[in-house]
Amino acid sequence: MTVADAISLRKAQGAVFKSRDRFRVLVAGRRFGKSYLSCIELLRGAIDKPGEVFFYCAPTYRMAKDIAWKTLKQLVPPQWVKSKNETDLKLELVNGSVIELKGTENATALRGRSLSGVVLDEAAFMDPGVWFEVLRPALADKQGWALFISTPDGTASWFYDLWCYAGEEEGQTHGWHRWCYTTIEGGNVPPEEVEAARSQLDPRTFRQEFEASFENLSGLVAVNFSEDNISKDVKDIPELTLYLGLDFNVDNMSCVCGVRVEDELHIFDEVLMVNSTTWEMADHLNYKFGLERRKDISPDPTGAARKTAGVGLTDHAILRKAGLKVSTPRSPWKVRDKVNCVNTAIFDGDGIRRLKIHPRCKETIKSLRTLTYDANGMPNKKLGVDHMFDALGYLCLMRFNLNKAARTGATGYRVW
Repeated sequence: MTVADAISLRKAQGAVFKSRDRFRVLVAGRRFGKSYLSCIELLRGAIDKPGEVFFYCAPTYRMAKDIAWKTLKQLVPPQWVKSKNETDLKLELVNGSVIELKGTENATALRGRSLSGVVLDEAAFMDPGVWFEVLRPALADKQGWALFISTPDGTASWFYDLWCYAGEEEGQTHGWHRWCYTTIEGGNVPPEEVEAARSQLDPRTFRQEFEASFENLSGLVAVNFSEDNISKDVKDIPELTLYLGLDFNVDNMSCVCGVRVEDELHIFDEVLMVNSTTWEMADHLNYKFGLERRKDISPDPTGAARKTAGVGLTDHAILRKAGLKVSTPRSPWKVRDKVNCVNTAIFDGDGIRRLKIHPRCKETIKSLRTLTYDANGMPNKKLGVDHMFDALGYLCLMRFNLNKAARTGATGYRVW
């Protein structure tokens, strides 16, 4: 194959292109040049690995054709093309490599292929099963690469989870790397045009579309939680009492682990157990932190009456038998108190943030960033991200309560 004309990339695009990580996640604003970069990535892959198959995937077939097909044909020199199929959006190169453009609206049609590389353009708007159930297995035998490119679509999405998983620094998460660039950093749109768009859009939409910010549509419960509450300096101090917040669930039993440092609550770790029991959680905590460690646990108050272990003991009794000190009120807290208590720790009326969380606590951070209210003004449990928020709320209410709370009424169960 002869050498093609020189291809130029802007600085931000070049940073992604130069990385050799196997899995790369790029969040970018509108008109960043995502599709152009996608086509160059596919072309490089096809040149580097003759005879292999590469996919460009968009949410629909029509999007794939409108966004990338013309750009791809312009990038590939005619002498490199062995055959071209305008209906199937398929290019076969003279070295045997094949580049195909696909829509993911019918994921079943993508099954059964062996891939050496794939680009998922506007990945946030695809069904997660496309990646986890179809494309990821298709890369396995060739150890193929994947590039995820998208504008954000809120924090309650699989793409946001993928973004959180990928490390900011090379080598932080094995084989994964991520970037975030605004529209201006892409270099394709002049600043004055971006400012004109700012004046015509609401702030949330502008941040999402032009500043590549993960925004919730409305009603965020932890309204003031931000990067300022996340710190790598947070750590366990074994000499201090270990404070634990626990939300009981057979599926996703959730626990936050922290220490109180002067007037701050530092959450340095979390425990998430699926299809588990209270006994198993208690045993895990004793194993993880040692029997001799002073452990003060604040569980869901309703655990004083509920029996999830099937052995005639309440959840609270099980925790006590395991040697944990159980701190709980005589009656359940009101939901609004839990929300207010957590929000005050996050950012109080004096502008002080007293809650600090280590970045490793991914589920806790996700819960705080993602949990929104439902139509009835209550935290939306249908999102499946409320458990860590509840665990943190119980701990804050009992051991870090900066508000005067109310309770729902006596339960009739004695607490000792």
